[in-house]
Amino acid sequence: MDNVHFATVTPVFAAKMGLRIGLEIEEAVVRNLMVADEVVRARDHALELLLIRTYTKQQMIEALEKSGFCGHVVDETIENLEHLGRIKDEKFARNWVNNRRRTRPTSKRIMRRELTNQGVDNSTVDRVLAGINDEDETALALQVATKQINRYACLESQVAKRRLYAFLVRRGFDHETVGQVLRKILSKE
Repeated sequence: MDNVHFATVTPVFAAKMGLRIGLEIEEAVVRNLMVADEVVRARDHALELLLIRTYTKQQMIEALEKSGFCGHVVDETIENLEHLGRIKDEKFARNWVNNRRRTRPTSKRIMRRELTNQGVDNSTVDRVLAGINDEDETALALQVATKQINRYACLESQVAKRRLYAFLVRRGFDHETVGQVLRKILSKE
C-alpha cells in the first residue's frame, strides 16, 4: 500500500476480489479483505484436515487454533463447516464407537468418557450409546473374555479367573456383567 508492504494475500484471492496494482482502496477495506482471506485460508486448511480423517467440532477448533488462526476466524470457519455438513459430531461418534467395538472393545462407560474427552457433547454421546443395551454389553464382554481366556490356559483356574476378572473390570464392564461372563466362561471349561 503506497509502495510499502502492507500484507500478503493469495493470488487467487486477489484475482477473486479484483485487486490489482494501482487500484485505490481505503485501508479499512483492505483490512476487511485480509480477514476474508484468512477465513478462506482457514476453511481450506480445515477441508484438507477433513480429507485425512473426521473431526469433532472441538477437535477442529483446536486444530485451527494450533495452526495460528484467530478466534473469530475459527468461529466463522466452524460455522461454515457445520452449515456444509462437513463436521457432524454424531457421525464422528457413531463411526468411532463402531470402530472401537470392532478393534478394542470396552464398556459403554469407558466409551462415554473417551468420547467426552474428544469434545463430543453429552447429548450426542447419549444418543449414540443408547443403541447399546445390556445384552449387547454382556455379549461384548463375553467376546472379549473368550479371546483373553486363551492367554491364561497354562495358569491355575483361580489365578486365571482372578486375572480375567481384573481384565474385564479394567475394560470398564460392571461387576454384575463380569460375574455373568465368568460363570459362562468357566461353565464351558
